[in-house]
Amino acid sequence: MLVKDLSNSFNPVPKPTKTIKNKSNKIKQKSSKLAKAERNRFSILTENMEKCFFCEQKKNEIHEVFRGRNRQKCMKWGLVVPICVKHHRQITDDKEFSKVLEDIGRIRFVEKYGEEKFVEEFK
Repeated sequence: MLVKDLSNSFNPVPKPTKTIKNKSNKIKQKSSKLAKAERNRFSILTENMEKCFFCEQKKNEIHEVFRGRNRQKCMKWGLVVPICVKHHRQITDDKEFSKVLEDIGRIRFVEKYGEEKFVEEFK
């Protein structure tokens, strides 16, 4: 008897079984330099880092005035504010409200360090 279809027949050298690698997306760990900068944040906008900048409730987070690539520069220059959950949500959702905070931050930075330094650092 001749077998034409060899797919179901015995194979003396079996194929290696395929192993599926678990690709887990690990969260990138912060560098020690960034972690230290986050611990040592200060603010040129407010003296009280324990209460919300807008409503005087207890702070839940410390928010950097400028986002994205300027976040670490904000920590370096003190452009951070303590905020409660309600105002943090409002800042993230409402562009107008976020713009108001950015304007306040820009004005205080220029008063303290000068316009040239602001343009050099944040533009």
